[in-house]
Amino acid sequence: MSAGFKYNLEPEPSIEERYDVSTGVRRRGPYKLDTTNLNVGDNLPSFIPIAADLKYKTCKVVRNVSVVEAYTSGATSLKVKKGSFAYVGMFLGNGTKGTTISAIDKSNKSYDVLTIADFGANIDNGAVLFEALAVDGAAPKNVANSALYESRKVEDGINLVALLSVAREIEPDKLIVPFSVKDKEKLGSDFQFNE
Repeated sequence: MSAGFKYNLEPEPSIEERYDVSTGVRRRGPYKLDTTNLNVGDNLPSFIPIAADLKYKTCKVVRNVSVVEAYTSGATSLKVKKGSFAYVGMFLGNGTKGTTISAIDKSNKSYDVLTIADFGANIDNGAVLFEALAVDGAAPKNVANSALYESRKVEDGINLVALLSVAREIEPDKLIVPFSVKDKEKLGSDFQFNE
């Protein structure tokens, strides 16, 4: 190495198989992605949960979060896995309780911190919360019936994406955005998780 040069490069992230790619079956045709609450330049990793309208060929990102540290009722912050696509004003729920996100701190490299109103219940480490339709957290806003086939960068204008309709041997620990229990129920036997 030459004297006086300092190399401070980040290694490229390794590409891991999140599912057995030989079992993946793509849906026909591209789908128009709804980019509401997504920013131009956001990178959507492969195999995130997607709610697709199969008739009109449109789709939305299903915004689930994975809790990385147990939450105690009454606290106003919640630590979640990075890359969740949560946004300020989003309702979070678990089917019985809910809250609203008022701020997001992304400064930590390991996790994001969501500032929330009291959730009203304890939440275990590893729990998956979904974007709720209302602050009560009873029902999810979107439920997955597909997964994103390949990584996609959000661009200005119309964004067309490819989706999966079948996948086997899915590794939940390798997923950037987790699938909730409601997603897994709707996906049925077309998506098999190694759990």
